Amino acid sequence: MVRNALLLALAFSAGYVDALSYLGLGRVFTANMTGNTVLLGLAIAQPDREAAVRSILALAGFLLGAVPVAWIVERDHSGSRWPGAVTFALVLEGGILAVFALGWHLFDETPAAIPILVVLSAVAMGMQSAAVHRLEVSGITTTVLTGTLIDLTARLMGRERRKSQPTFQGSALLAGVWTVYLGGAIAAVTLSRSGALASILPPSLIMLVAVIAAIAFRAR
Repeated sequence: MVRNALLLALAFSAGYVDALSYLGLGRVFTANMTGNTVLLGLAIAQPDREAAVRSILALAGFLLGAVPVAWIVERDHSGSRWPGAVTFALVLEGGILAVFALGWHLFDETPAAIPILVVLSAVAMGMQSAAVHRLEVSGITTTVLTGTLIDLTARLMGRERRKSQPTFQGSALLAGVWTVYLGGAIAAVTLSRSGALASILPPSLIMLVAVIAAIAFRAR
């Protein structure tokens, strides 16, 4: 139950960051690279050089965060449901988001700072994606929901072959991830009216997840 709750919190943060980035950083997704790839295609076709650059920076930042974290977490071969390397990766993500929040506060209305903020946000989301992938929870990525919805429909139609968890329990988690991701996006729209304060929530939430995980899944 604790692991599922933490996954839901991570999904909320990803939806929040994606919406916040789209609203405040020039209509770019920094968590959902599927959507960002579509935006890149639109920018190339229209053409819109600035929009294309933002999307490319988001893609590059995402990989910059995902690759080293994947290297770290995949070398943790512990049998824990939540390996210590995943918690460490989330601490790193929280640190990057804290820098992002500070930059958002200091350079909220500075166009020249947008590319840097895009990269910082995308790096953090890439870190989260790689960390959650290490948990190997079927259908859960927290930053991309297409696979989650496909897995959910497969479970509900009785075609899920994996027996690692009951069908209802797994379906509830998948539906919950989609729901809280949506809730995160809605919250970002609401809190964006508070200006720079809107960026404080993601690093605070990620650090809280890391602390709870460290306590709940500490080595015994």
